[in-house]
Amino acid sequence: MSKFPRSRTVVLTFLVILSALLTGCSQRPSAEALESPAKEVSSAVRAASLAVDLRISDSTTAAAASTTADDMLGDVESATDHVHRLSAQTQEERVLRNDALAAFSSISRALLHARDALTSSSGGPNDGQGQTQLTTVQGELRVATEQLDSLMTKAGIQ
Repeated sequence: MSKFPRSRTVVLTFLVILSALLTGCSQRPSAEALESPAKEVSSAVRAASLAVDLRISDSTTAAAASTTADDMLGDVESATDHVHRLSAQTQEERVLRNDALAAFSSISRALLHARDALTSSSGGPNDGQGQTQLTTVQGELRVATEQLDSLMTKAGIQ
């Protein structure tokens, strides 16, 4: 065998091995891969819920609570982007990834509603409309949190 075909064979073999190693290292939506984004979203929704609770009790300003909700929305968007990049190769992985994305979407919606309610309730939680909006958002955040907690339990994420 001449030197050129042997070198080509060595290079091709190397590329096949490298490709196999990289494929094996690619992120897949296992419980381990979802743990960090799920915990990030869990912390974000709980922080926003606390901001709403503090606003309802008139223990913080609308601006501070709205800023918290907006910041937490950014954290959820970051975690969602991370999960979107995970490749699902099996049906179980696709279901887990889709469930996580659905839970994150519910939380994003709830955070958007919280931010809007907190911004519009600058008159204070003691006015009727502001109180109603905040109470509604508080319930929406709780439902979204329960959905995420259920997913985390299902996936074995502590």
